Amino acid sequence: MKKTLSIVLVLVIVIGGFGWYFVTHRMDGMIKEAIETSASASFGTAVSVGSLKTNIKEGSMTISSITVANPPGYKSRNAFTLNGIEAAVDYETYDIKRVVVDKPEIVIEEKGGGSNFSELLAGMEEGEPEPTETAEGEEPPTIVIHYFRMNESRAAFESKSFDTYSELEIDAVELSNVKGTPDEVASKIANAVISEVVAEAAREILKAKASEKMDSILGRDKD
Repeated sequence: MKKTLSIVLVLVIVIGGFGWYFVTHRMDGMIKEAIETSASASFGTAVSVGSLKTNIKEGSMTISSITVANPPGYKSRNAFTLNGIEAAVDYETYDIKRVVVDKPEIVIEEKGGGSNFSELLAGMEEGEPEPTETAEGEEPPTIVIHYFRMNESRAAFESKSFDTYSELEIDAVELSNVKGTPDEVASKIANAVISEVVAEAAREILKAKASEKMDSILGRDKD
């Protein structure tokens, strides 16, 4: 009898451990894939997610990085990389209490009066992202991000038209109570982040144009 109980106990431990491993790692893979699919659809360029780890017990999720590729025709491979992403998550209700992006790396490239970020923004405004695929007959879940923040960052700005390079400061981006399907939430956050970067890039382009005009008026040689 004792031997039988011991065998059952070992089986329970093994099955329980395997079940926990399956649930957490399968969830990690599913979330990673959902982010890549939704964000790629939103931006119109390839989006890749680094390591992603969920902790159901503690209600947390951490992502090492999310990289967003540049549109075709730009020098840098990526437009920006979001590093050090941490989230507090209620995995039962799909509520996300907060998402904080700590160290964004941004590369703004200007050419012909536009920029890589203005192209990303224009691509997002052309149409709605394709809905995330779910099992037949299922509707995409509705999720809520109660608080989103991308911390202040510095961005490299390179202008092909004006042959200039500078560093810009990008203000923090904060959003509250973002609600919708994963696609809709990704689109709303992407739009807010890119709009902030586009606005800063536009200001820098105007400064470069003003500087070039002043050089022309004063007859100064840029070189």
